[in-house]
Amino acid sequence: MNKQFNYLTGLGLLFAVFITGCGGGGQKDGATTNSKRAGKNEIIVHTGADAENLNPFTSSDATATEINNNMFFAMLTIDAKDYSLKPLLALARPTIEPIEDGELKGGLKITYEIRPEAKWDNGTPVLASDVEFSLKVIKNPQVDCEHLRGYYDFVRDMTIDPANPRKYTFFCKDRYLMSELSSGDIPIVPEYVYDPQKIMRKFSVKQLCDPKNTAGLKGNADIIAFAKEFNSEKFKREKGFVVGCGPYELVEWKTGQRIIIQKKKNWWGDALMEQFPVLNGYADKIVYEIIQDPTTMLTVLKDEGLDVSNTFKPKDFKELQDNKKMNELYNFYTPDYIVYTYYGLNMKNPKLADKKVRQALSHLVDRDYIIDKVLYNYSKPAIGPVHPTQSYYNKNLKQYEFNIELANKMLDEAGWKDTDNDGVRDKVINGKKIQLVLELKYPSASPTAEPIGLIFKNNAQKAGVKVELVSREWTVFLEDNKKHNFEMFTGSWVKNPGVPDDPYQIWHRNSYTGDGSNYVGFGTAESDALIDSIRYEMDETKRNAMYMRFQEIIHEEAPYIFLTNPVNKIAIHKRFDNAEGIVKRPGYEVRDFKLNPNFGKGEKMAAH
Repeated sequence: MNKQFNYLTGLGLLFAVFITGCGGGGQKDGATTNSKRAGKNEIIVHTGADAENLNPFTSSDATATEINNNMFFAMLTIDAKDYSLKPLLALARPTIEPIEDGELKGGLKITYEIRPEAKWDNGTPVLASDVEFSLKVIKNPQVDCEHLRGYYDFVRDMTIDPANPRKYTFFCKDRYLMSELSSGDIPIVPEYVYDPQKIMRKFSVKQLCDPKNTAGLKGNADIIAFAKEFNSEKFKREKGFVVGCGPYELVEWKTGQRIIIQKKKNWWGDALMEQFPVLNGYADKIVYEIIQDPTTMLTVLKDEGLDVSNTFKPKDFKELQDNKKMNELYNFYTPDYIVYTYYGLNMKNPKLADKKVRQALSHLVDRDYIIDKVLYNYSKPAIGPVHPTQSYYNKNLKQYEFNIELANKMLDEAGWKDTDNDGVRDKVINGKKIQLVLELKYPSASPTAEPIGLIFKNNAQKAGVKVELVSREWTVFLEDNKKHNFEMFTGSWVKNPGVPDDPYQIWHRNSYTGDGSNYVGFGTAESDALIDSIRYEMDETKRNAMYMRFQEIIHEEAPYIFLTNPVNKIAIHKRFDNAEGIVKRPGYEVRDFKLNPNFGKGEKMAAH
């Protein structure tokens, strides 16, 4: 569902794609197995949808981020155990100092140094100038990364240490809530690949960061030329043009089938893995197998054609956990997941412009029934956009209860009535009679979206609302949402643990345009002011009060029908050591997976 997927800070658009899995035969300590996967130092990861693209700046879906995390490095990462920040490409966490004077007085200086061992694929060192270029990419107003830009608005200038080309300082306005997180979360890319003509060298960081220059820069010929090339297909999916300094490189992408990345030979981090586990990368190859059909996925899993999956249909995951044969081959995990699922409502659509209509629709969702009968209790009811594990979760908000009678009353009050007795409510808007018929879009790869949608459809019909379910292929579905081409859609947002919520990307009115993630058109003057204040309020007590009020506004305006807070459901093949389910998305760290050479060797297993 967090990016964006940003690697650390933001939410990721995941959308509920829970795919079936079952079957198998296997291995316990001391047992023997005929596992087909034993001895193969490759990891086959199941994904229910193709990646949007593999440009780390312009992609915004979960599959792309999961793959890119193995190819592109930022300065920092989140520790999977304690959720603390750890240096990744950086030599250490940054030095942070207050700015005491000048136009940025009251802001921060954030200084990093890059690991001296870090190198690009052509053998040249990763330098501060590469960070500078990567920041300029984000600040280029014509690059398709609107979903990222707000997270770096606080950075207003940058200098490189003249005595050390690997050391640099960001100069930041005010004190952004996630200053360290965001400053260390820029995916660093090589200029020699992404800007061989060095176009962006014509612009200083300060020039690009000044909001006063945005309008002029948008029309600048060089800015437009660079962005057109950078946004192009070759930097999204072609081998040799998707290049980072991480341990893996893209070797193949067959649309709708698989994406393959392989370990680089003589990668610079190999000598450091023992000392710095964040640099792990043990597998020779990682294959992201794209399987949308549940029956096909079931067959492949039974045949050990998958090593990792977290996209299970709840019923099938429960059956897997109870399957003795599968338990010999796979470990199963259900870690918490900082996620919520929802129906997004297009607030700009005349049918959904009245909050009373949106509230009524939320009363037509039987969450308890859905969780029990469809999700097999692997979820809890969601009330709002803040996860219950957060300290600023508003416990005072009351769930929109399932109540058809109340929904009927609210729709009557909103002026929607069945004037022609055809079973569907109608209303005259701008002189035209309109029926309350709502199209609910969902990704075709999701076997849970349809059954949940049918339950909602049947309940809505009892209130005189006609719901039409429409499935879309993933990339088309995602593009429709970005263009606000929907009435309702089903989706999920996920984020990493230990990261405070920055509502800007999804909820600020500035994020409604371009590639922002405010697909539904939510926003009031008060909500925008709260978001702007939350981002720069360092007093936790004051900030939490703002979070509380913000949640109240979301609850009252009902831009989403909040559905569930699910747990993650993960299966990992037992032939790997150091493989387990974690809270950090996507729920596992494939770069940590280390092949167990003794898997499948019978009694020898018991000695290890």
